[in-house]
Amino acid sequence: MRLLFLLAGCFFVAQAVNAQRATRVGYIDTEYILSKVASYNDMRARIQLQADQWSVEIDSMQQQLDRQKRELMNRRILLPLSVIEDRERDIASLEQQLRQYQQSRFGPKGDFITQEMNVVRPLQDLIFEVVQEIAETRKFDLIMDKSSDVVLLFADNQFDLSDQVLLLLEREHEVKLTGAKGEIASSVDDQTYGPERPSAAEAEEERKKALDRLESERQQRRKAYISKREEVLKARAAREKEMEAQKTKNNDSIK
Repeated sequence: MRLLFLLAGCFFVAQAVNAQRATRVGYIDTEYILSKVASYNDMRARIQLQADQWSVEIDSMQQQLDRQKRELMNRRILLPLSVIEDRERDIASLEQQLRQYQQSRFGPKGDFITQEMNVVRPLQDLIFEVVQEIAETRKFDLIMDKSSDVVLLFADNQFDLSDQVLLLLEREHEVKLTGAKGEIASSVDDQTYGPERPSAAEAEEERKKALDRLESERQQRRKAYISKREEVLKARAAREKEMEAQKTKNNDSIK
């Protein structure tokens, strides 16, 4: 019985000691860290260039498909049924090829996602390794990722470990970083984190500009496609109306 009370007393003392120790919490910004890795930026630029080429090919296939549909619509009344059926099969085949190509390039398991993951996954593994090292050596209880789905309503810059992660990536893993030499080391050594970190702000601004530019290009391509599709539909409607008028005229002449 005495032993039981002694064990219980030790347990409650340990709990009280742990409760008195403040929980150490830090966070990182993976997007900021990746924006400072030279190899990541180079590979992302190459992937985007390849993606732009694929988009051009898809647009070309779409234009070819629209052209064949338009030609068939304009000449349908003059063509034999067998020829119409052949061309409709060709159009259906081209539509299937276009869908398959879009999926193979930009689908969930397409080349774009695969190449992007091949670039980012090794870096993510290195970042995780470095974060583990920082957590163990500096006795952090919790380190969160600001770029993840975890919602940080407020985060004081003094708890941001991103530059320390970058410093260890450069020193221990020989990861080449962008920016001025020693910029990250100076930031970590001085431990001065103002309300705004210029390097992070600049990187974020560049990232937003790049995303805005890509979104603008996508919107322009979408508007051009919608405009072209509307023209095709109007031409089709006008042609069908003309064909209906011609059919009515022929029926009247027969009567």
